[in-house]
Amino acid sequence: MRKREFLLFFILPFLLVVGLFTLLSNLNRQYIQAKMQELARDQLSATALILKESIRAGLERGLPASEVLKPYQATEDIYFMAILDSQENVLDWTSRFEGYLPLSQKERPPGELWIIDSPEGKIFNHYSALTTAEGRKYYFYLGYSLKSLDVLLTYSRRNFWYILSALALAGLVIFAGLYRLHRSYQLAATEAARQAEEKEKFKEISAYTSGVAHEIKNPLNSLALLFEYWQSLNLPEINQELEKGKKEAEKIASLVDRFSEALKPVSISPEKFEVALVIEEEIKELDNLAEEKNLKIDLKAEGGLKLTADRLLFSRVVANLLKNAIEASPAGSLISLKAYARKKSLILEVEDSGPGLEETQAEKIFDPFVSSKSSGFGIGLYLTRKIVAAHGGRISASNRPGGGAVFKVEMPGGESG
Repeated sequence: MRKREFLLFFILPFLLVVGLFTLLSNLNRQYIQAKMQELARDQLSATALILKESIRAGLERGLPASEVLKPYQATEDIYFMAILDSQENVLDWTSRFEGYLPLSQKERPPGELWIIDSPEGKIFNHYSALTTAEGRKYYFYLGYSLKSLDVLLTYSRRNFWYILSALALAGLVIFAGLYRLHRSYQLAATEAARQAEEKEKFKEISAYTSGVAHEIKNPLNSLALLFEYWQSLNLPEINQELEKGKKEAEKIASLVDRFSEALKPVSISPEKFEVALVIEEEIKELDNLAEEKNLKIDLKAEGGLKLTADRLLFSRVVANLLKNAIEASPAGSLISLKAYARKKSLILEVEDSGPGLEETQAEKIFDPFVSSKSSGFGIGLYLTRKIVAAHGGRISASNRPGGGAVFKVEMPGGESG
């Protein structure tokens, strides 16, 4: 599955779930609000009916409006009350907030019940007429607090955001896990395809090279024996040419041996050893080659660094990378080697001061018979990668910001002292 398809496959259903959850939550909140208002309306109507009877009785006894309202001032859910005369002038009123009576004839809607906003939230209003036994007409105005409804709706909204946040977080965690799993699968599939392609290429090269090596080795042996015979004759006039011919034959034989070695599977014999000692030995072996170009080799190895691996094969890795750096670097420049441990792995970095790598080289430089040098045969780096891979490690090549190339080896089994 492609990256874009994977994102659509996950994100669209996730957004659909979030959308449905939001819609259902809003519908549920609206339903709760409607039901609570309906209950509040019923309760307010019943409360108003009871209070009107009590207030009518007080007015019939001749009590002033202030005395009639006094017993109900401490009622918790009653926000305000007012008694008005027949001309709708306020006789007296009481409110939980002094000076606040939201009564306006212009803004009052028709009907006995309506809802307004106040400093304390929504208020359910009841406005109706009452008549005493003597026929005197009054108006009763009652404000009933819907604070409990507001609290419930606030709680519902808060829970909605909590659940939505948890859902989003869970979605992100699942997405991250699935994406990493998908990415790992893609990398594994790509690596498997690369290995299959390399194996097929290796089989073709192996068959071809084995045949060529067999056909070349026998004539080379005969030619080497012939050169030795001619040299035994001690012919001064051709001795120099014979020596050159013998060296060329040995060079061809060495090349055939390297090809044959590249075809053999890598067999490792792990042991624990000091990394710095092995690197220093290989630097010493290549001192003459470095001195010819007046190169300085700088080694920075972590103290007490050890590696559990095949010592001989690891030394081949160091030698191949160091020789490659020497050949790539211009005269009088610096080659840097760094060795350190990270997460139970050895990291070896070899930096040269050469021209660096072209983009196409960085992708294929470890393939067999691919070389950036006119005199190279593309065997050394291929063998290096085989050795590193046989240890369960990996090798990469890139360009340095300041110029030159960096070869980085990661091998498991590294530990600092």
